[in-house]
Amino acid sequence: MSAVKVATFNIRNGLAFDWLHSWPFRRRATLAAIADLDADVVGLQEAYGFQLRWLTARLRDTHAVGEGRSPKRQGEHTPILVRGATLDLAGSTTRWFGETADTPGTRLVGARFPRIATTARVRLAEGTELSVTNTHLDERSKSRRLESVSQLLGWLAVDRCPQVVLGDFNSTATSAVIARFAEAGFTRIDSGLGGTVHSFTGRNDGRALDHILVRGPIDVIAAGVSYTRPSGALASDHWPVWAELDVRA
Repeated sequence: MSAVKVATFNIRNGLAFDWLHSWPFRRRATLAAIADLDADVVGLQEAYGFQLRWLTARLRDTHAVGEGRSPKRQGEHTPILVRGATLDLAGSTTRWFGETADTPGTRLVGARFPRIATTARVRLAEGTELSVTNTHLDERSKSRRLESVSQLLGWLAVDRCPQVVLGDFNSTATSAVIARFAEAGFTRIDSGLGGTVHSFTGRNDGRALDHILVRGPIDVIAAGVSYTRPSGALASDHWPVWAELDVRA
């Protein structure tokens, strides 16, 4: 078996005007929250390039993979942070939900902007390979979320190695979105705690929209939601979710 810790964290886009919670005022708290996770793989959502550059410059031996969702591969990313001290990156790709998944900027019919999924294939300490996919599904339409999940499952069906899918699904644990993953053999990891969205209130009883799902020979050692507030500050309008896994060959 190979142990790996994964996490998902919507860090709130750095262009949003959130008064004292705007990016320049909370970026150090965001950095501290990610470092506190001590995860080998972290999927971020709502991350712009300038946010990624600032974070990875300060996260030791960590690099980001993934492209922006715009036609020029810029804008918001769903990047995957990989800690090089414990993992080898075997490859990565970004896909756009829509009829032409390989065309940057493609969007689903009716969507305000493109939605994407980033997949990284990592090699664990004992040589076992793991596929990790990070995504952020449409916030307005259940049908578009389900359409994206169906497309994503089609992409993942050709990969036979153990798989982790994580991100902001804009869906609760009892939703049709999570049920669709279950029908395809994925298991949602139960963090055992409360909500993940707090809209900068600091509460932990909001909706749980951020999830980690696994498929294949993977055992869950532990999981949780991190309600850490570095130096009393809020790192984002979401709380990060983490899981420690044992991955079998």
